[in-house]
Amino acid sequence: MPGVFPLRWLIVVVTTVAAFAAGLAGCGGSAVTADVAEPVDVVDVAELPPPPSSFVIMTFNVGTTDNMDHTYDEDGYDNRLAEINAGHFGNNLAWLTARDAVRNIIEEHRPDIVAFQELFFDPECDEICAELNGTPDHDAACDPETGVFACATWGGVDLSFLTVRHALGPDYEIACAPNHNDNCIGVRKGFGSLAVMPDATATAGAWIGGLDGMPPPSLCSKGSRVATGVVTVNNGPQIAVVDVHTVAGNNADCRVDQFYQVFVDRGDGKPATFGQNNIVLGDMNIDPFLFNDESVDFWNDHVGSDKPFHYISSRDASGPMTHPATFSRLDHVISDTMTGSCVVLGITDGTAAPLSPTSTYFDHRPVLCTVDMP
Repeated sequence: MPGVFPLRWLIVVVTTVAAFAAGLAGCGGSAVTADVAEPVDVVDVAELPPPPSSFVIMTFNVGTTDNMDHTYDEDGYDNRLAEINAGHFGNNLAWLTARDAVRNIIEEHRPDIVAFQELFFDPECDEICAELNGTPDHDAACDPETGVFACATWGGVDLSFLTVRHALGPDYEIACAPNHNDNCIGVRKGFGSLAVMPDATATAGAWIGGLDGMPPPSLCSKGSRVATGVVTVNNGPQIAVVDVHTVAGNNADCRVDQFYQVFVDRGDGKPATFGQNNIVLGDMNIDPFLFNDESVDFWNDHVGSDKPFHYISSRDASGPMTHPATFSRLDHVISDTMTGSCVVLGITDGTAAPLSPTSTYFDHRPVLCTVDMP
């Protein structure tokens, strides 16, 4: 379990290692580790206001997908751009217009905690642009003047910010899953602090490997698709926030292994939900109200009425879909101690879609929830 700050004190630190200075400035002063920093000042958190009675949390799979026709997309995302995003950026959040749309959501709703899946990891640009040099895709993908993808704005770890920092802005502490840099949690600095694992690396505005997670013991998937961030609310409780992105498709046995990590044992004798107050959110790649396989059965054994975890998001098939392409609810928010309610942006009446209502970039929709403080 990562070291966390005591509830009585908020330790404000600055790095003593020059190599981390630029990245730490983007990450936020209170999310630090003993390996890279030492305390220089102490502030009594009693001087801070009491915690709110509720908070706002959001999960959003910000990637895109193959096999969609973009001919009539109103936002300018055409089939050629889709081929570039799929072929060179792994369908992760790389199109700059989509990245700006995520930032607009953050600025409008100001969620206190955010869990992302399928972010683009910008240091990959060095290899991508070298491979594309001299090809027809280079200008759109990499050219600073004409490019429309993330690599066009990337100047290296010392001069640029990661996509997740662009999406969240300066007011969030950010940590990402070990060996799964596309899954990250952000915590608004005015709300609380985010514990960071000791071996995390400050990189271009985020702590890489900063969340607490590991691959399933079966190694059916690489990296930490289940990762926990311990959030200490200012003058309030601690909350274990578990960001989940299970494998998709017919890999039900691997999803079982990943759900086993969430609820039972992640591989070190304890579940990812190791806190006194746990909230689990992300792209589970199942609709537990419509689908039928062993991963759905395992999930339903642990989530629902009279189960250890209950829904904050949709409780049955009457709830708003989060994946319009399949008319299903793949993204969920659950807890063992907290209650609340959610909307799906662009699906729930009175809410706006991330881009235009008919956008074909995002195949998922953001789930935005108001949760009662434990």
